Amino acid sequence: MHSPKLLSLLLLATLPLSAREWVSADGRKIQADFVSATTTDVKVKLAGKDLIIPLSRLSAADQAWVKEQPAKVAGPGKPLAGPYVPLITGGWALSKFKDLPFALYGAQDLDAGKKYPLILALHGKSPNDENGKQVGGWMKTFTTAPHYAKNPCIVVAPLCYQPFGITGSGWSAKPGTEAIALVKELLKSLPIDKDRVYCVGYSMGGFGTCDLINTDPRLFAAGVAVAGCTGPETADTFKKVPLWLFHAADDANVKVDYSRALAEALKRDKECKYTEYPSGGHGIVGKVFEEEDLHTWLFAKGASAKK
Repeated sequence: MHSPKLLSLLLLATLPLSAREWVSADGRKIQADFVSATTTDVKVKLAGKDLIIPLSRLSAADQAWVKEQPAKVAGPGKPLAGPYVPLITGGWALSKFKDLPFALYGAQDLDAGKKYPLILALHGKSPNDENGKQVGGWMKTFTTAPHYAKNPCIVVAPLCYQPFGITGSGWSAKPGTEAIALVKELLKSLPIDKDRVYCVGYSMGGFGTCDLINTDPRLFAAGVAVAGCTGPETADTFKKVPLWLFHAADDANVKVDYSRALAEALKRDKECKYTEYPSGGHGIVGKVFEEEDLHTWLFAKGASAKK
């Protein structure tokens, strides 16, 4: 924790014109460049030096701004190599694998000498077919500075390119098959921990999450399905690959009965979880992926989840 005297000194420092203005909780202001953040602190560069400031010492507006920033991983590491390296930009990069458009996120300074979890994120049904638009707010929760500082990872978000509304289309069709193939290609090229590949999805993506895990259970360490899932006949798969189901009791788009049935089949499995919100309708996804317990649970799943 910094003393009031030190914070006062910061306020008097001579600063570059490009620096960001920060406001303390008691209204004092400084100019400094944002470097990175954790769940409790923010690192800024002031007069060429890195300084750590507790988030609690900043204004509510600054705390909210920090939480919205893409992650920044500081420090050099072993350089990456391979065909997908140009897509590791520190932002969402768009590309295509076979017929499958996708967006890929990885911090620019990923270290090839380390291994990172991979998240396959599946969007819900939408009339949009433009690559990049599938990266919704809930997917970005994995890339905000506080979350990424705690759990650095690579996120791939494919686009379900088949015409929406056609019977049989969705992640159980060709886009899902290609999504699995894309994950396997990324495993060859990027520093991914093969025992920490996760699948998460919402609505049609929730159904897709369960379907893809059921199709290739050895590929995945865990899954999160929101407002959509497969039937209880797939329960044996999730006794091997842990699943966390979320649904709202008043969901008018996808009946809660789907999740209740699978949850009932898994109720004796200690690794699987089911959370039912009393309200929130079909739009609970933002709330779900802000749950800190979800991030803790998901990233803890690894080699021990493989059987």
